Amino acid sequence: MKFGPGPRGYLGTIGQYALGSGASFGFFMMIGSCIRSDSNSLLSVEDKALLKANMDRWKAPTPKPVAFYMAKTSKTE
Repeated sequence: MKFGPGPRGYLGTIGQYALGSGASFGFFMMIGSCIRSDSNSLLSVEDKALLKANMDRWKAPTPKPVAFYMAKTSKTE
């Protein structure tokens, strides 16, 4: 607002800015919602099983308790 509000005045200028920002936010939120939608009702049972199997393959193994590692080191001595 270095040069003043312009022909619309302060309220009109701020309103236009707020409306533009809200529209941009809404647009990107809509795209994000479409990408993140969890609706897989159109998939067949086979497709769902394949997706689950592929996701299970990338799971990290659960760490073993400390006692497991301590038992291994005591046996080697």
